[in-house]
Amino acid sequence: MELQNTYWVLRHGRSLANEKGIIVSTYEHGLPPYYGLPETGKQQAVQAGKELKAKMGGHSADVLVLCSPLTRALETAVLASEQLGILTTGSNFQIVEELLERNFGELELKPDSSYQKVWDADAASLSSAPAGGGESVTQVSERIKGLFCTLEAAHKGRTIVLVSHGDTLSILWATVKGLPLKEHRTHGLSTGELRLLHSC
Repeated sequence: MELQNTYWVLRHGRSLANEKGIIVSTYEHGLPPYYGLPETGKQQAVQAGKELKAKMGGHSADVLVLCSPLTRALETAVLASEQLGILTTGSNFQIVEELLERNFGELELKPDSSYQKVWDADAASLSSAPAGGGESVTQVSERIKGLFCTLEAAHKGRTIVLVSHGDTLSILWATVKGLPLKEHRTHGLSTGELRLLHSC
């Protein structure tokens, strides 16, 4: 992609779902607070905000923060934004559905060890999707492309932070960088990890 903005990606802090070792990928289970951030995840989010502020030399007033609506990502974005001096009630903070976690279908609330069979299927076919309404790599990639088309049409020269989830961000990274989508998991972020995607 030819991009005219600077983009950072941030994976949500360690969540209660991570601590329980279960998959939470839907609105039904991802919105209630019981799968939000424990203290460890909150600390990661605060640290990510401090890290970004330092990398920007303290000049963060015009940063645009976009996040998934699921609780763990929203809480992460709020805490990081506070470190940047960004009001979460203002236009510089937006919740966008395109950054939702990849839907894992019938694997919802199953042990997170089940991820591996999905990733093995991804490597074999980009159109493979978890049964029960799950999303394929291609489907996630297409919604990411749509988001970037919208952002690039609306902004130029801004710094934009995208706060999202593991699979969504690894697929985003491969999509934007033009890397093989079948290998998206090689670009996975750790919880609370901040990474520069593109710099203008």
